[in-house]
Amino acid sequence: MTDPHETKLVEALRKVDVHGDIAPAHVQDPMTMVLRQTAIQADLMRWDDSRGHYVLTGTGRNRITARNRAPGAVLRFRRREEIEETAKPQRQAD
Repeated sequence: MTDPHETKLVEALRKVDVHGDIAPAHVQDPMTMVLRQTAIQADLMRWDDSRGHYVLTGTGRNRITARNRAPGAVLRFRRREEIEETAKPQRQAD
């Protein structure tokens, strides 16, 4: 998840959450337009007529929170035989 496009998209979604749009309406930067269109097509944000600006969908909020989580550790499951071989011998009772 170190994709620079994904990072830009998440930053843009945070702006939508705070300001209601990725950039001010008068900005016609091609990258802004691409980010806006990508977010709409991926159902990350939608236009809300009653509010007059973009709002995040549940999917968009999940995308933001997924970026904030630490990556999970991958654990290797060991077979019972391997565990028994590496286990220390128990002390014998006197």
